[in-house]
Amino acid sequence: MASLFIVILLLVVLSLIIYLGRLHMSINTISGLIKELSAGNLNARLFTDKPGKIYAIARDITTLMEKTNIRLGFAEAEMQRMEAILRGMSDGVLITDTHDVVVLANRTFKKLLSVTDNIEGKQVMDVLRNAQLIEIVRRAMDTWEIMSDEIAVTRGNRDLHLIGTAVPIYSETSVRGIVLTLHDITRLRQLEEVRKDFVANVSHEIKTPLTAIKGFAETLLDGALDDKGNAVRFLIMIKNHSERLNSLVDDLLALSSIELGDVKINKTEVNLEQVIDTVFITLKDKADKKGLYLRKLLPRGNQVLSADKDKLIQIIINLVDNGIKFTEKGGITVGIDESGGKVSLFVQDTGIGIPSRYLNRLGERFYRVDSARSRELGGTGLGLAIVKHLVGAHGWSMRIESEYGKGTRANVIIDQYL
Repeated sequence: MASLFIVILLLVVLSLIIYLGRLHMSINTISGLIKELSAGNLNARLFTDKPGKIYAIARDITTLMEKTNIRLGFAEAEMQRMEAILRGMSDGVLITDTHDVVVLANRTFKKLLSVTDNIEGKQVMDVLRNAQLIEIVRRAMDTWEIMSDEIAVTRGNRDLHLIGTAVPIYSETSVRGIVLTLHDITRLRQLEEVRKDFVANVSHEIKTPLTAIKGFAETLLDGALDDKGNAVRFLIMIKNHSERLNSLVDDLLALSSIELGDVKINKTEVNLEQVIDTVFITLKDKADKKGLYLRKLLPRGNQVLSADKDKLIQIIINLVDNGIKFTEKGGITVGIDESGGKVSLFVQDTGIGIPSRYLNRLGERFYRVDSARSRELGGTGLGLAIVKHLVGAHGWSMRIESEYGKGTRANVIIDQYL
């Protein structure tokens, strides 16, 4: 019996040793898996189909990690999509973390503030370098509220107008970061200035003839009707100012229709020589009164263009009429220039010319180089603006060359004949 008991005891001890050895191996294997996962290797796996609770735990850990890895993949993809959206936004976006360190700044943000360095990882206050921006960020951090303000910054030779908005990212106890956006409203401000100038100019242009008409009418009513000589002169002045007012309204309506797209360009085959002859017949009396010539300079052969005939006549009439107004000696030449591989219709005068510093503003509504002289000659300041829009509507371009005291040449680049 004693020997049997010893044998059984040995078997039990041996089984226990084997079991403990296997348990140790299993624990070591699971421990190694956990170390791999802790080190960031989320692809580590423990594959086993052995029975037992230890191996069941290992299989549960493997299943859990597979599900976690899938969820992390989805989260990473979503984060990449959000980052791509932020980086591609037309507004500037900057995001900070809890330590006021920049974690993301999109390309637009860097462009608006003229930042060329990589600013991720830097303190936000070191990056902004703008007192107004720093102030709205600080206020957003202190008050936990959205702060917004209009900010002026200089980029190169341009002044930009931006709307800066700081949005705090906060938990229940603290601000965990800031989302700062920059919206460029420079174009909006420019359009606002254009609108103000337009209203001011229209008001002035309308008020001037109206004041004159009112003044002459009151003078007539006060007794000047009995003075035949002065009465006729006053009536002629009223007529001239009413025609100027009517011309202004017509030009405004024409320009408005063109800018709204109401004017359609119906291109047909147009004989350029016939169009120029029509313009010369229309303006001959005006040129003759100043002793100016009207001349054509066309290559041989029929010059046929693809254009809207009425609009082309309007373009040339405006350009020739401008030339007549500002030319005292010589005349105006309308022709075709085929040099440089392109076809250009030009209107050239021998007038007073335009200083080079003013050339880039020609074509703006109501812009005049010499306002007093233009008004004296009956100009509305809209003729070149109308020409510019009609030329663009044809798909052409315009370039104006001038030398002060020697005349001006307007070139309409058509590119080619029909």
